[in-house]
Amino acid sequence: MMNLKSTLFLLSLIFSSFIASGAELVLKDGSRLNGELIKIHDGKVHYQTQFAGILIIDQALVSNISSDAEVFLKTSDGQVFKGAVAESDSGMLITSNRGSIQADVDEVVSAWPTGKRDPVIVSREQELESQVRKWTYEAGVDISSSDGNTDKFTSGIRAKAVLAGPNDELILEGSYKYAEQNGVRSEDEQMAAMRYTNYFTSKLGWFVRSSLERDKFELVEFRSTTAAGLSYRWIKEKDMSLETTAGLSYRYESYFPTVATPNPTSESFPGLDFGLKFRWNFAKWGVLNTNLGFLPSVDDFGDYLVDHETSVDIPLKVSDKWKLRIGISNQYNSSPDLGREELDTSYFMRLIMNWD
Repeated sequence: MMNLKSTLFLLSLIFSSFIASGAELVLKDGSRLNGELIKIHDGKVHYQTQFAGILIIDQALVSNISSDAEVFLKTSDGQVFKGAVAESDSGMLITSNRGSIQADVDEVVSAWPTGKRDPVIVSREQELESQVRKWTYEAGVDISSSDGNTDKFTSGIRAKAVLAGPNDELILEGSYKYAEQNGVRSEDEQMAAMRYTNYFTSKLGWFVRSSLERDKFELVEFRSTTAAGLSYRWIKEKDMSLETTAGLSYRYESYFPTVATPNPTSESFPGLDFGLKFRWNFAKWGVLNTNLGFLPSVDDFGDYLVDHETSVDIPLKVSDKWKLRIGISNQYNSSPDLGREELDTSYFMRLIMNWD
């Protein structure tokens, strides 16, 4: 049985061999970090450590780098070397198939491990790709039913196509929702919409949108809303975005005939158009989306529509193309038809497939 000194000696050998087989980064203040070189790009050293994950350090603060594993190093004169890197008094000593080369950390333009690509080239490709308009598509279905005191069946389908570029976005979408309660139709709604936004600065832009709707249960034979105005991006980040809009709108409505109104008249409503769009990727498992619209009439500010929807998208592990959307939607009409409530609220759970 080993005594304490033998155990400590063995552990020190194992630890020393582990350190020697890895990589080391030396800062100009004398600090040393053990880990793995991820890349050097754009004046930053990306370094993987066990205690703090990936650290991003200014290249100007690094005095030396060593690595037993082979890496690629591109110097400021355009040369590319592949090999192990050792620390030396006069800079890094690179042992490559072209012999041993001495280089200073400040001379390195980029570096990357074998099996990876030059981060400079990867960055250029990503920049070019971000400048190209790209189509993405989404289709969803929601079905629910209940029986007992109330027999209710609800179904709905939705489709959406988005053409997005660095400074503009085109959205095309359509939906159909149908419901029966105790054998009586309670919802029958069809909708199609188009929206185009173009930003002429990083924050300020303009938009135009149009929507068409037909709702037999609400006796709306045809409803069209057209609006145009200005859009402002308050936040535009990878994990969060906030956009508001303000403009003018024109709404037209015609109705189905009923016993009370066998010859209904159509109505038009010039008005204002205000909107808010918020997205927050608050976790790997969830994205929060909120859309809010407010359309008051110019002739009578007491006559207005409010549309609201808030949902959370949860990716499904089976595939990155599938997600579950859970949310609530509200539509408030300050001047509803006879027999209709002002507020219409629905809760939904929707299975969505997205692709590009």
